[in-house]
Amino acid sequence: MNITFALDDALVAAAKSLAARQNTSVNALVRSALEHQVALGGGDSAAGAASGVLQELLEYSAGSRPRAVAMQALGISDYGVFLRLLNAAGLPHPIVPMSTRRQMADALGKVLAAQATQA
Repeated sequence: MNITFALDDALVAAAKSLAARQNTSVNALVRSALEHQVALGGGDSAAGAASGVLQELLEYSAGSRPRAVAMQALGISDYGVFLRLLNAAGLPHPIVPMSTRRQMADALGKVLAAQATQA
């Protein structure tokens, strides 16, 4: 989505300079700042909605909320946007429990063994 902003010339110049130093774009700086504010609940008027966003991200990060459920609750269909929100909030990605990783490895081993016997 494209949005037009009215910004002070000095602010735009400083943003362009910062973007050049960080090898990025002003658009990326603005997007990152907005994602950070949304994830952390910047502003009193947005605090209620933002706290809901942060709660969803916290539950996903803790491994108690599946990704698809958290994304749906936040109204996000783009996984990249979801990851940027998680990163902006400073939250780690959930780690799959060891028991689940073992089950996944066992299942993969069975698939590979079945393919080897068919070859």
